[in-house]
Amino acid sequence: MYALIELGGKQIKVKEGLKFSVLRIKDKKVGDEIELKPICFFDDKEIITEKDKLENIKVICEVVEEKKGKKIYVFRKTAKTGYRRGIGYRDRLTILKVKNIVKT
Repeated sequence: MYALIELGGKQIKVKEGLKFSVLRIKDKKVGDEIELKPICFFDDKEIITEKDKLENIKVICEVVEEKKGKKIYVFRKTAKTGYRRGIGYRDRLTILKVKNIVKT
């Protein structure tokens, strides 16, 4: 059983027990649960994409941890003028674990 969810502007294929990272979710802390609505659901028998049927399906995730992502470093330089500038950036990530996919 698989589901496609949309979170943080990205679509993610999830199944039970899967851990995945998304951009930071501000309101949630470690141990909290999140209910997500799928945009597509794959059962062993069928593929569900109709909005009416998808309202009965929930993906329940647990917040496992919050961490920083890989550092991205950007360096700009203009030749012969002495212009140099370095900028560093790190995403703040939330790690989620899919507890189960409920189909009612």
